[in-house]
Amino acid sequence: MTIFEELEQATLKQYEHGELPKWLADPALAVARTPECYAGKEYLVEILVAQVREYDPYAETGCCKWAYDHEDIKRTLRWLDE
Repeated sequence: MTIFEELEQATLKQYEHGELPKWLADPALAVARTPECYAGKEYLVEILVAQVREYDPYAETGCCKWAYDHEDIKRTLRWLDE
């Protein structure tokens, strides 16, 4: 399985069964489904997979950050598009 296939699976799982909002799922799926546009940036896709898998809308609450929030994912998506 490629990293792009992993991203698609993780995104669909978090969107359908988790709390990942559509406005984050759509661009992540766009990355997953157009691997030719992100050749050479697989390391960022790996980061995005981890962030999607560990997404928590409340990651910034409390004293410690133990998951990824929407800002983390948005930042990685921006890096992928640079």
